[in-house]
Amino acid sequence: MDRFFGRGCRAGLALAIGLMTAGASFAASVNAGGDAAETFGLQGPAAAKAAKPARPTPSEKAGIALTALPAVRLHALDTDALLRQDARAGGLVKGALRYGVGRNLQVTPQDGNWYSLANGSRLWVGEIVSTDALGVRVHFKDVRLPAGAELAVYAPGGSDPARGIVKSGSFLDDPDRYVEFFEASAYTKSQFWTGSFFGDRVRIEYQAPAGETAEALPFAVDRLQHLYLDPVDRMAKSLVNGKAAGSCENDVTCSPEWQDVSHAVSGIGFIGDDALYCTGQLLNSQSQDFTPYWLTANHCLDNAGDAESAEFFWFYQTSQCNGNPPALRNVQRSQGATLLSTNPVSDYTLLMVNGALPDGLYWAGWTGKAVPEGTDATAIHHPSGDYKRISFGFKDNNAECYDFNGTNGLQLVRISWLDGVTEPGSSGSGIFRSDTQQLFGQLFFGPSSCNASSADRFDCYGSFVTTYGKIKNFLKGGSDDKSEQNDSCQKAKKLNAGTQGGRVVKVVDPDWYKVSVPAHRTVNFDLGFSNANGDIDLAAFANCGGGDAIVTSTGAHDGEGVSVTNNGNKAAFVYFQVYLSSSTRNTYDVQVSFE
Repeated sequence: MDRFFGRGCRAGLALAIGLMTAGASFAASVNAGGDAAETFGLQGPAAAKAAKPARPTPSEKAGIALTALPAVRLHALDTDALLRQDARAGGLVKGALRYGVGRNLQVTPQDGNWYSLANGSRLWVGEIVSTDALGVRVHFKDVRLPAGAELAVYAPGGSDPARGIVKSGSFLDDPDRYVEFFEASAYTKSQFWTGSFFGDRVRIEYQAPAGETAEALPFAVDRLQHLYLDPVDRMAKSLVNGKAAGSCENDVTCSPEWQDVSHAVSGIGFIGDDALYCTGQLLNSQSQDFTPYWLTANHCLDNAGDAESAEFFWFYQTSQCNGNPPALRNVQRSQGATLLSTNPVSDYTLLMVNGALPDGLYWAGWTGKAVPEGTDATAIHHPSGDYKRISFGFKDNNAECYDFNGTNGLQLVRISWLDGVTEPGSSGSGIFRSDTQQLFGQLFFGPSSCNASSADRFDCYGSFVTTYGKIKNFLKGGSDDKSEQNDSCQKAKKLNAGTQGGRVVKVVDPDWYKVSVPAHRTVNFDLGFSNANGDIDLAAFANCGGGDAIVTSTGAHDGEGVSVTNNGNKAAFVYFQVYLSSSTRNTYDVQVSFE
């Protein structure tokens, strides 16, 4: 009989699973020598994933049919007036594209219904309506969820006027099932913006734990973004040219040699006073570890608050040349980012994407070397927030970029266009060498448009030669934690009772720990993390010699935990593997306790 006995999973199913492997296809090797370093593109990892059921909302779990719910209702806005404001704000500088406006509101307990559940807990459900909005983002503040509480936010669907039970779950698995979950943990922030919920109605479910009798809500909802211009809709209308992107723009899918790089590029929606939209791209690191570094323009966003509100729109492009782009609800998204570095001199902002990444992405290569005049260049971008386009030109003399007011001291690169241009919403998109497909700048400003004269068909990009000098320490390799190198059972980090915070797990770098368990004692090994930022799973082993796990925890909540009992007559080690089953990077806390 085995010495160890796994006592089940406190979070997740006790299923035997194989260890995940990650494969990658490398476009070229890295040249990391000297200050003028460079790297090439990298295809994202491909890992076998265990299918997991969609996570139900509290009302679904309780079998409650939600009908005739109260709603906080805001009046409709004059969309035509908003579009006229946008048209008047047009000009030479390719700033962020506005696609939503902020509105204040207040949600009270009286704006929803309370339900008593069989397990002694209670459920509050209410709705918010911003009449005729194309989509809504909601701001929560003063969030203080008690232990055992759960918060779910989603857009009610279907044609039932009572807005009955709807499907829910993770958009990464099923685009028709998009709901955001929040639990009481170290990873629940005191304030946050939700992602976009499409339609004009948002539903909030709050499940209070058993014994919690307070009528007050442990959160406040004080603001929303009313999205009036669909940033990823081919039929979006502009009062300037009658459609989203200009007629001279080229569908990126018609250039299959750029397919990989196009999968590094995404749109970004973020919130200042209003909802704004730009473009950017994932950058490869020299360690090629899939750290989700994402480059855009400083004039798009330059502060931590905007970064936290970021929503990334992936794969908004056609599946065949000049075909129909995907429906908005099918565009995969990631929520939230951390600001790493920003500077107006070369107009860059470097973010790390926090939210889970979908499969199939690409990490773009870059060069820190000066690019000579005459070099063919290619841009991939979201003009006017429309689906992905590609433009072709060449590196021209930089002098004309310095003729604009206010550009003294900036480090700029001029690109003259031969086929296609850029537009508002393209800001932050990269310019790539056409021969090596390496990025050497990101879009700042310029006069180009489909209607521009030949003399004005150019744009100015922030120089990556300058940017690289400020972010090279990030690009050497993704950050990790103090337990490294613990990426194999043989290198497992020894832990005692207590908590270790700020651990980092990567898809190419699982974490291993070992704990000495006294005879006839039980060790509890618990993880806390945000599942929305990547699904972490856990397995426990009796030794490093292979064999099946004693017990696993493979749930879809903000934590995993297992208990292992030593039935032997002397102390022995138990080995724990922490690994990702989705995305490429996440952070977690680990707690060890004994019974």
